[in-house]
Amino acid sequence: MTERMRIEDLRKYRWVSDPRISPSGEEVAYVVSEVNGDDSGYESHIWLVPCGGGAPRKLTSGGVDTMPRWSPDGRHLAFLSRREGDDNSLWIIPRDGGEARRVTPGIEGIRYYCWSPLGDRLAFTRIIGSAEMEGEGESSDDDDVVVIRTMSYKLNGRGFIHEEFSHVFVVDAGGGEAVRITDGPYDHVEPAWFPDGVHVACACTRAEDRGEIDHADILVFPADGSVPGGSTDPVCLTPGLGPASSPVVNASGTHVVYVGHDNEYYGATLPGLLVASVADGEVRAILDRDQEVGCAIGGDNRYGNYPEAPTWTRGDAEILFTTSHRGSCNIAAVDPADGRVRYLTGDKWAVTAFSYSDASDRVAFVAEDPAQPGEIWVLEPGGGPVRLTHHNAHLDAYDLPRPREIVYPGSEGAMIQGWILEPTGQGEENTPLVLQIHGGPHAAYGYAFNHEFHCLAARGFSVLYTNPHGSRGYGAAFNASTRHDWGGKDYRDLMAGVDFLLDEGGFDPDRLGVAGGSFGGFMTNWIVGHDDRFAAAVTQRSSCNRFSMFGTGDLGYNHGQWEFPGFPWDNPGEYLRLSPISYVDRVNTPMLIIHSENDLRCPMGQAEEWFTALKRLGKEAVFVRFPEENHELSRSGRPDRRIRRLELIVQWFEERIGAGRDIDPVTRA
Repeated sequence: MTERMRIEDLRKYRWVSDPRISPSGEEVAYVVSEVNGDDSGYESHIWLVPCGGGAPRKLTSGGVDTMPRWSPDGRHLAFLSRREGDDNSLWIIPRDGGEARRVTPGIEGIRYYCWSPLGDRLAFTRIIGSAEMEGEGESSDDDDVVVIRTMSYKLNGRGFIHEEFSHVFVVDAGGGEAVRITDGPYDHVEPAWFPDGVHVACACTRAEDRGEIDHADILVFPADGSVPGGSTDPVCLTPGLGPASSPVVNASGTHVVYVGHDNEYYGATLPGLLVASVADGEVRAILDRDQEVGCAIGGDNRYGNYPEAPTWTRGDAEILFTTSHRGSCNIAAVDPADGRVRYLTGDKWAVTAFSYSDASDRVAFVAEDPAQPGEIWVLEPGGGPVRLTHHNAHLDAYDLPRPREIVYPGSEGAMIQGWILEPTGQGEENTPLVLQIHGGPHAAYGYAFNHEFHCLAARGFSVLYTNPHGSRGYGAAFNASTRHDWGGKDYRDLMAGVDFLLDEGGFDPDRLGVAGGSFGGFMTNWIVGHDDRFAAAVTQRSSCNRFSMFGTGDLGYNHGQWEFPGFPWDNPGEYLRLSPISYVDRVNTPMLIIHSENDLRCPMGQAEEWFTALKRLGKEAVFVRFPEENHELSRSGRPDRRIRRLELIVQWFEERIGAGRDIDPVTRA
């Protein structure tokens, strides 16, 4: 007898991330994360699995061990750990097992690191305060008054950042004093060694105010730390036309590939691959504008690090990268000389991370699909993908439905892709239907695993999710098409999807629900102010007033560059026209509002405005505030709170649009 998905099954998942194939290509190190014993957080451990098949083995047993990276000779693995109560220090352990050794005693808060080509040193990034930067900025241990001089002074998940900057350090692999090699009130991230071991490249935003997130460059520093405090400026490899991240140096040290773009559509521009020549500074885009880089396919069943940096293959012949297209994400290779692209994988799934072995020409990666969370796979040269792990075997007992793809006519003649997840064993002819809306807006749904969707389907709900205008995976123009038009083409696309299914039959038009988070929450608020067809709505981490969001969200001030028409004080009428709060008096749908106290992306004030207006107008609304959590509650919040959130959502829909199931009022099972 098969089982149905339960909300509390969140505790059973094992989240697989960060696959790192060994230099020889014989085995893969990776991270497995799981809920800890009291539901208050997560544990993470490093595992190893042979590429040729065989049982995986756990290598580390610390409380939170992450980010494994092989030494160049393959004999050791470095990793970050929070053991001994520290906040991410750097450790090294023999590949064969044994005692781990701490490389950076007294140093915490490491965010990223990489081995030098000879394996004798490691470069890492760490966030430091202004006092540690030799007097750059103001600081006082006994002054609790916060003085802010920059527009970018807070960040979701971190809090106040105006006196904190990320810098690159270098330390001997055997331990010793770490030397800072970058300087100034700027963020330096993602270091990458040159093959000579003498220089390190990194990405850096050197704007007067780092809030200008659409501009960054790739800089090169001496690895001995001779630039900070000296007269020699670092070498800049990029023209400063747009964002630049994830630099990777080729084997000959002549070129650096990185992820970026030229700001054609500002934040709505698809990320591409660019190659910078070290000798003459020439920068070339090597992909078509419609070929995007990275996994844009959202899912709620991931935890850990999912690096997506491009990778040079043997002899610098090609560059590997992940690319999203029509709901899938796969691994592709591009010839840097002529831009020809070939796909290494082509399945209906989401590849979230990968790594490459030059010696074996193998690729290890994590992939998930709508019925299976991420697991480790390996791609043999000239062969197909082979699965190596099965950490979520508990799902074998479940009768999980697979989504059915639909394509329907949307706004302005576009054909919109979507999916319908229907409950298995449903007795009713007309099922209740819940429309789920993704965030972004420049993100996407697709062939990924969503625990929330399966929980709804297990309770008898059909779940519709689509990629309206503004979604990634359909080309540059489609992605950027919602400019000054939030609530326009995207809204019409979503409603057309509901109409398409109702015309198809099998769904109850009187039992419709709508839900979404972030941009999906904005759109949920917008929909109920423009359409009364939904009998229940759940809005999460949402915005309702785009005028006030401009100055209160941690990134809201960038939306005037493309998404919205300039500054709100210059166009107040347009900002309010594009704000759901302007239509709150038209809302007749019962609203459940879920928001996190520490959400700095869409601040709590947005939920407060929406709730207060609804209640003042006598509308049906319930407001739920989660303590301590930020914008990422549904994906990486405390497990007990993630479970509570799902219980609230399912109960709200059960009580208002009914699922046709016998639900135990105590256990909700």
